[in-house]
Amino acid sequence: MSIEANLGDLRAKLLAAGVFEPRELRGWVKLAALATALAGCLLGIAWLGWWGVPLAIPTAAALSTSIAMFGHEGSHRSFSRSARRNALLVYLAFPMFAGLGALYWRDKHDRRHHAHPNVEALDPDLTPFPFASSRGGHEASGRATRWFQRVFQRWLFWPMATLMTIGMRRTSLAYLAHQPRRRAWWIEVGCLAVHYTGWIVVPALVWGPLVAIGTYFAIWALVGVYLALVFAPAHMGLPVLARPTHDWQHQVATTRDLQLPRAVSFFFVGLDYQVEHHLFPRIPHQNLPLAARITRAWCQHRGVAHQAVPYLAALANSARFMASAWSRDAA
Repeated sequence: MSIEANLGDLRAKLLAAGVFEPRELRGWVKLAALATALAGCLLGIAWLGWWGVPLAIPTAAALSTSIAMFGHEGSHRSFSRSARRNALLVYLAFPMFAGLGALYWRDKHDRRHHAHPNVEALDPDLTPFPFASSRGGHEASGRATRWFQRVFQRWLFWPMATLMTIGMRRTSLAYLAHQPRRRAWWIEVGCLAVHYTGWIVVPALVWGPLVAIGTYFAIWALVGVYLALVFAPAHMGLPVLARPTHDWQHQVATTRDLQLPRAVSFFFVGLDYQVEHHLFPRIPHQNLPLAARITRAWCQHRGVAHQAVPYLAALANSARFMASAWSRDAA
């Protein structure tokens, strides 16, 4: 039986509650507020110099992470009823703002991760180089990488998250280089040119190369850490599977909701509700709290485990998992 048939009554309840209705105006207002706050941080760095760095850089990185995650919503077409405005948001948030390829993201995240969460050799998020999330991933690595995983993986996963955005950009550029030169390709190249011009070239001309390049790399290194703090607790520590099952139980078993204060949840842009997001990626992030209450009750009524845990507990669980994941067999 298909996922849709299994989830038909849950989908009907969610439709009746209106959770699939986009909240586009609220989304643009939130995005504008985040961008305004980020601009304030960057101006503060320029005005205060190195004195402003300890506060402004971490804040700017947190705001940049949230802005970039709006591209995730546009890519799932849950932001707007308009396909064009969803696409506009993807290009604004990913290649233009974050320097991350939109074409690569759609392949990596929308197509492969959502179809195969926590499946060995199929979920790209399960193999963040040079780490391993299962014995199979460990054994498929090179000799030096296996040594690194055995000796250093438990200590270096979080520090090396500072390199995440660099790695994703490099991979997305390699992916773009092998794509046909169609309209989407040229749009992405143009957006990437705007990204590096706006983030590095113009600030270097105004404030000097040291300030521009230092600020850029400091912000985006911390964005990598923040992204790991968002995505890792949602999946790591949950079952790693050797083969996909292609049913909704697989999605529920390999995802968890993260219980956060509302003020912190605001910055997660819906990614603290991973169960509902994986079951129904077209739900806008503003509606996910209501969708979670309905889904949780539906799962409880049917005896299905719906995992919603305090954020810090999920974070600790994901850290323990990564420490020894290389030695564990996939189920």
